[in-house]
Amino acid sequence: MLLFLLVPFLGGCLQGPSFGTPGGCGVRGRVVLPSCEAVFPEAGVVLAYNERGEVFRGFLGENGEFSLPSFSGSSCLVYIRWKNVQLAGGFHPLQRDTLNDLGEITAYTTAQVLIYEAAHRLYPQAVYIRDIPHFLPPESFVDLVEGAIRSCRDPFSSPEVLKEAQRLVEVWF
Repeated sequence: MLLFLLVPFLGGCLQGPSFGTPGGCGVRGRVVLPSCEAVFPEAGVVLAYNERGEVFRGFLGENGEFSLPSFSGSSCLVYIRWKNVQLAGGFHPLQRDTLNDLGEITAYTTAQVLIYEAAHRLYPQAVYIRDIPHFLPPESFVDLVEGAIRSCRDPFSSPEVLKEAQRLVEVWF
C-alpha cells in the first residue's frame, strides 16, 4: 500500500525550472510499503513525468518519503518502483510556485494508470496525463492489480492485468 496526502489544487504548475522559480513547482509524497518485504531506501526509485514528456528522477528516503522540488508541469505521472513491484498515480492539476502533496498512490491509482497506458497505446493523440484522475476502474480490476502488488509482482508486466486493462479500454473507448 502506498500513502500520500491529497491536497486539491485549483491552479496549474506552469513551466519553470524549479519550485523556487516563479512558474515552477515541486511534488512530494510518502510511500508506505505493501506486505511485499521491500526495503528503503536502496531499492526505491521515483520517476515523475510531465505532460511535455520531461522526466524527473528521485529516490525514496528512509521513511519512504520523496520530494522532487524541481518538477514543472500542470500534470504529473509518478511511478514508484522497488524490487519487482511498481505502483503509479496520475495527478492534475498541480499548483504552481509550491511543493504539491500528491495524494494517495494505491492499487486504485495504479489501475487508473494501467488504463491510461492501454488507452494511450491505442489513442496517443486523444488521451493525456491530465485524464488519469477521471478514469474509474471497476473494483474487480483494482482487486486484480492489488493481488499482483501483494504477491510482489509488477502489475505493469502481469499478462493478466495488462489483458484486462486492454479489454476495459476496448469496451470504454
